[in-house]
Amino acid sequence: MRKADRNFGIICLGISLWLILEGLRWDYTSGFTPGPGFEPLWLGVILACLASFLIFDSFQRKESKDDNKKIFPEKKALLRVGLILLIFSGFALIVNAVGFQLTVFIFVVLILYFLEGYKIGKSIFYGAAFSASLFLIFRYWMQMELPHGFLGF
Repeated sequence: MRKADRNFGIICLGISLWLILEGLRWDYTSGFTPGPGFEPLWLGVILACLASFLIFDSFQRKESKDDNKKIFPEKKALLRVGLILLIFSGFALIVNAVGFQLTVFIFVVLILYFLEGYKIGKSIFYGAAFSASLFLIFRYWMQMELPHGFLGF
C-alpha cells in the first residue's frame, strides 16, 4: 500500500495546490467576516499538510505483504459499478419526463432486482415504499415540489 499511498498523496497535494491558488483569487475577508477565499485557502493548506504527511509516511514505512496485493477490484465488481452508473444515467435522463416518484420506483426496483438479487415482488414493494417515503418527506415535510411526469405524479 506504500505506492498507492504515495500516489494518492501526490494527487491530494495537487488538489491542495489548486485550492490554495483558487482561494488566493478571492477576497480573504469581507468586512469583519471571512470572505469567499477563506475556506478554499485553509482547506488547501490543511489538505497539503495531510498529503505531505501521507507521502512522508509512505517513504518511512517498511514494506509489508500488502504492498504487492492487487488494489483494483475484480471484473465482476467493476461490472456492478458500471451497471449502477448506467442506471444512474438513465435516472437522470428520464426524471423530468417520467416524474420523480416513478423514476425512483424504477431505479430502486432495478437495483434491488438485478444487482442485489431480490425477488421481483420484494423489489417492487421496497421500490414503492421508498418512492412513497421520499414523496411524503419532500412534499409534506419539506414542502418542495418534485418533477412531475406525463402521468401527473
